[in-house]
Amino acid sequence: MSNHPRPVLLGYIRADRLSNGTGIQRAEAELATFAHREQFSLGTVYVEQGSPAGVFHALMDELARDEAAWGLVVPDLRHLTVVEHLVLRRNDDGRTPVVVASHLAAAGHGSHPVPDHGLQTNRGSSS
Repeated sequence: MSNHPRPVLLGYIRADRLSNGTGIQRAEAELATFAHREQFSLGTVYVEQGSPAGVFHALMDELARDEAAWGLVVPDLRHLTVVEHLVLRRNDDGRTPVVVASHLAAAGHGSHPVPDHGLQTNRGSSS
């Protein structure tokens, strides 16, 4: 077992992308499973319930101020709107890593984050 703390991923779920209320619990469990499997800690999971992206902006604020926060994990790319993709690209010159939990589980690619249309997804050399 390592003495190094695990990097933290913050979760983001858009409730309108899920089929029902129990979908939120399943999505949160999927993010937690992914984080554990990929040797991250899962921090706050933000759930956007409405169309204004207030929750997403709170997430971005936490990413900016929390030095332990390594990046963002979403169940799949449908949970990020076009506007949110643009905000992530502008934030910190596009260096906010975004990983997709469900795609990796389905693809079985181990611990290599999946590219997601231009957002940085590689963890780099630190483990």
